[in-house]
Amino acid sequence: MLLPRPPSVRCLLLPVLVLGIVALSGCGGGTKLIPVSGKVTVGDNPLPEKATGTVTYHPDTAKGNKNTFPFPPLGAIKEGKYTLGTGKQEGAPAGWYKVTVNASLPSKEEYGVPTPVVGAPFDKVETTPLSIEVKADAAPGSYDLKVTGQ
Repeated sequence: MLLPRPPSVRCLLLPVLVLGIVALSGCGGGTKLIPVSGKVTVGDNPLPEKATGTVTYHPDTAKGNKNTFPFPPLGAIKEGKYTLGTGKQEGAPAGWYKVTVNASLPSKEEYGVPTPVVGAPFDKVETTPLSIEVKADAAPGSYDLKVTGQ
């Protein structure tokens, strides 16, 4: 009498591998990202044209945002404007965010330190007064940021 041969390790690993790929392909895929773009002004003036920096949206857990992405949405500031991205995708998940802004002008010296244009309290999540809700039906200008200079 012949006993059935036990399945090989390769045959057992194949279903596990397929299930793993299916599970991983869903990570973040269920979260819809909403386009977020805006401009940064310092007081009543546009950010200087040569200023560069970043705008970062930090999930505001106090207002119920439980964003599970490993990195917060952020965007580079170019010519006073920014567009957010989350990971390699454009946009941000819906919800409330504390917003930080870091911007500086390049140094006039070759190896000099850049001159900050935006500073406290806007540069730290613990102190920023900027709070914005990302939502699908946001009015034009909803993501514009008004900060004070250094």
